[in-house]
Amino acid sequence: MMTQKVMSNLLKPLITSGIYKDEKVALKNIIADYIERKIEAYTALIKEMEKKYRKDFDTITNEIKGRAKMDMEDDWMEWKAAILMKESWQKALRKLLSNAS
Repeated sequence: MMTQKVMSNLLKPLITSGIYKDEKVALKNIIADYIERKIEAYTALIKEMEKKYRKDFDTITNEIKGRAKMDMEDDWMEWKAAILMKESWQKALRKLLSNAS
C-alpha cells in the first residue's frame, strides 16, 4: 500500500536514530503530542475568556440569554467552540492511548 510505504519512510529516521523503538510507538507519540498541543491551545482560549469576563461559561451563558450584544455573542460562540473542541480532542486522546497499547 502506497500510504504505508510513505509513512514508513517518514518514520524510519526516527527509528534508526533511536528516538523511537518502532513505527507504532513513533506514530502514537507524535499523534499524542499533536493532540495535547490542541488541548493546550483550547484550554488557553477558555482561560482567556474566563479572565476577560471574570466568570465561567455557564454563568455567562445564563446572564446573556436574549440580551447579548454582537461582540459578546461572537465571544460566546468562540468560547463554546473552544469547549467543544477541547472535549473532542480529549476524547480522541483517550481513545488513542487506550487503543495504541
